[in-house]
Amino acid sequence: MRITKLLPVILALATLRTVSAATPPTTAELAAENGFRQAYQAMLTLPSWVTTARATSVPVSTFNLGGKPYILGHMCRPHNCAAEQLEIVFANDHSAAWGLLSLKNERSLKQNFLGAPDATMQKVLLKAYQDNNPSD
Repeated sequence: MRITKLLPVILALATLRTVSAATPPTTAELAAENGFRQAYQAMLTLPSWVTTARATSVPVSTFNLGGKPYILGHMCRPHNCAAEQLEIVFANDHSAAWGLLSLKNERSLKQNFLGAPDATMQKVLLKAYQDNNPSD
């Protein structure tokens, strides 16, 4: 008698499970799942020399853009400057920073902007990279 009363509940649960299995997870749900979470975090990780600012670097320079003062700097991975570099601009008032992380190997150059620079600031960062890498 108990099984016959539970049978509709079991069937309903099985149907819900089938429907939910047919619906793919959202991207956020997938990124939070064990296994995918580790891959997602690895994708977001910057090189340790960037996150710790323990890098080979040069003295900064200053410039004005749109009437505002900025500080421009360059640093790179110790013992591997040709392959891993960061151009960085700081707002002189400490309100923001923008960067261009460049990772190069024998076949390719990958560059990522950091801090959401606008088009003008992107040009400044790209020019800084070119100035520091005239043969590229």
